[in-house]
Amino acid sequence: MDTAAPLAGSVSVAYLHGLLDHMDQCGVSSAEMLAYVQLAPAVLAQRDQRIAASAYLELLARAVRLSGDENLGLHLGEAVRPGTYGVLGYLLMSCATLADALHRQARYAALVGDLGRVDLADEPPRAGLESQVALSWQSLLPQQRRQLAEEALAGWVTFGRWITGLNIPPTEVRLQHAAPADTSEYARIFRCPVLFGQPDNALVFPKRLLATPLGQADAQVRRMLDGYAEGLLAQLRQGAHVLDRARELLAGQLSGPGADLERLAEALELSPRTLQRRLREAGLSFSQLVDETRQQLVLHYLRDPALELADIALLVGFSEPSSLARAFRRWTGQRLGEYRRPTSPLS
Repeated sequence: MDTAAPLAGSVSVAYLHGLLDHMDQCGVSSAEMLAYVQLAPAVLAQRDQRIAASAYLELLARAVRLSGDENLGLHLGEAVRPGTYGVLGYLLMSCATLADALHRQARYAALVGDLGRVDLADEPPRAGLESQVALSWQSLLPQQRRQLAEEALAGWVTFGRWITGLNIPPTEVRLQHAAPADTSEYARIFRCPVLFGQPDNALVFPKRLLATPLGQADAQVRRMLDGYAEGLLAQLRQGAHVLDRARELLAGQLSGPGADLERLAEALELSPRTLQRRLREAGLSFSQLVDETRQQLVLHYLRDPALELADIALLVGFSEPSSLARAFRRWTGQRLGEYRRPTSPLS
């Protein structure tokens, strides 16, 4: 039985800037927002650094509450600029065609944040419609799925119009969540049919647009940034980031002796004080790191119908399934049985 789980979970500070800049315009200062997740304002000067995905998701949820804007994701995407995507944004600008840019976007999306998966694929043929492609986004975490999906798709439309110079609406937009009561903002931003309750979150557009040349194409810059992006991606995949390595090691602790700060610091070859400082810089306490690691492991293990709930509870360090059930309800707002029912009769 394979119980290894990919413990992704960080977002670039460059991407965080987009959320904080928007909230500044809503009258909520960056310092106030960052204090909510115990991040120091100094982190904003380090655009290539990463913060924990859980910290970003907490900030996104707080931003929705403070702004009263249920369409916050759409508005964040509408405000996207090249710098929002950090290195990836400038790499995409330097590509020769839209196809080149979108393939690199799919490959290097984790450099912006590993909150979801990006894919570009051909659409099934439709009678009376030219060949289409779908650029899709699939959430990796249960929180804020609506906002994240809408931020991604609206951001792609905004950025795509900016780098291509084209002002052509998509053929359609698909979203997995149910339609809100008021869909006027979707119509304004996407200017095409928007379908809700769909199997995926995707922008659909004519395949011929992939050949569109980009106005700021620069082969020399593209080669340089390609190499840089590849190196950054390799670091992420190798778990070079302290948080990623900490999660991997915690997964072993949770299924064995239990989570322990000093033991984790020793395995990372850090002092406990240094580890705590690194966690603070990412907006996490040790207990929050343990909690988010458990959450990601549980979501992974629940996809294996061979695992009983009692087995999963033990694998993540809970003494009994009832403790797992309470934690799961807190993380997702769902009961374990409701979440697992589509793939397994066990509940």
